[in-house]
Amino acid sequence: MIRGWIVGLGALALCAACDRDGVCIDNCPRDGMVDAEDAGFDAGFDAGMAELPDAGGSCVPRDASMGELCDGEDDDCDTRIDEDTDFMTDPLNCGTCGNQCRYLNADGACVAGTCEMTTCLDGFVDLDGEPGCEYACPVFPISGEMCNGFDDDCDGEVDEPAELPAPPSDLCRTTAGTPCEGVVPICVEREGRTTWFCDYPAEVEFDPVVPNGIILEELRCDGFDGDCDGVADDSFPSLGDTCDNGDRGLCRDIGAIVCDPADDTAVVCDLSVAPDPPPGVPLAEVCNGVDDDCDGIVDNSDPTDPGRVMDDMVRITAGGLDFWIYRHEASRPDASTGGTGSSTARACGRDGVLPWTSVGYAEAQAACAAAGHRLCSAAEWLAACTGGDGRDYPYGASYEAMTCNGADRDAVPGGPIDSRVEPTGALAMCASPDGVLDLSGNVKEWTADVRGSVVVIRGGSHESPEFGLTCGTELSRATADTILPTLGFRCCDDDGP
Repeated sequence: MIRGWIVGLGALALCAACDRDGVCIDNCPRDGMVDAEDAGFDAGFDAGMAELPDAGGSCVPRDASMGELCDGEDDDCDTRIDEDTDFMTDPLNCGTCGNQCRYLNADGACVAGTCEMTTCLDGFVDLDGEPGCEYACPVFPISGEMCNGFDDDCDGEVDEPAELPAPPSDLCRTTAGTPCEGVVPICVEREGRTTWFCDYPAEVEFDPVVPNGIILEELRCDGFDGDCDGVADDSFPSLGDTCDNGDRGLCRDIGAIVCDPADDTAVVCDLSVAPDPPPGVPLAEVCNGVDDDCDGIVDNSDPTDPGRVMDDMVRITAGGLDFWIYRHEASRPDASTGGTGSSTARACGRDGVLPWTSVGYAEAQAACAAAGHRLCSAAEWLAACTGGDGRDYPYGASYEAMTCNGADRDAVPGGPIDSRVEPTGALAMCASPDGVLDLSGNVKEWTADVRGSVVVIRGGSHESPEFGLTCGTELSRATADTILPTLGFRCCDDDGP
């Protein structure tokens, strides 16, 4: 009522006999008189505030149910101000009214009139040292740190190595002797995922976003064991195989399959080792088991082909005969100075190689035929040896022990007489008048002189004595299946090489 009366007075209102000991209004002067402005009648004054004094000037307390408030006033008119507030412990009025002990994401307490933060709320921690718990734990409840890209222990750091547990012991492939040896798991983020990944070196082929990561089969040909299975580049089984440039004969350049240096997913033919002569240079075809002219035919004997082998043959015109005969005893295509070879493709008439021995009559016939020739007849062989003048030896009428390779010739000077087969043409002085060599000694020769069940063998060998080395002897004979290391042959032809 008093409040309403004062409001009615407006600007002329007086505060009569305001109780100096009581609390009337905030702006009541101590002389007991107030005007409307001093009375503090504004929108902030309400029934919760102390009542104005009555006409007698006594203090009018607020509603008793409200009790004494902490507002710096004597709300219950007991001459005491804020006596119900414990400024030393009240967290809502700590040290003074309205000073609340509130903190960000934390509980507070009033201790001896001063606010103190007590504990963070669940899921928050204080990292910056300032009042309040500003850091929200990304994982709750918190746990020991794990390798997962999260701050599991809520300390503001993620996957710190010192806090992580030991990585899985069987995660990585560690095969000894391979690039995987000694590899250990590391905690790292890959493609948006953080976990334990194997720290394989670059030589290992693996999927970086798969923990183990090893591919099932190597994709790169690089000389490394990319899948750490103990075998390098095992997905490329052709590595090391022989390859060539696609040409033939001497023009063929042979190499080996290697990893392609320009594409580690492929292989190429490495032709770095060049033969002698260099590939790509066709030569005249000779009888040597090689396609010298690069036409795809080895030791071509076709008489209609200008690229055929030109055997070393001598033309003989004696005793009414006109024919061609090998200058040398026949040899195998792959014969050499130190070996007779093994090829049976055809007979060759070459200088400086061991003659073809241990050959039967039929095989000798076939070898000459494969060369486009035939075995020599008895008359042809004799005409070639004597030159048509009836001499006993190809070199003359009298025996010369060291001129041809017979039993009396010592192949190795000093000590006892040594007897052996020599390469064709080794004794150049053992020649007929027409230049046919080794018709006396070295190896015996099959001829086409068949007499019943035997064949006449001509010329004698390095084991034959003087009489067996004559041009005309016919005493050496053998059945067609005879095979001896001292028995060979030579070929003849009507038309030449």
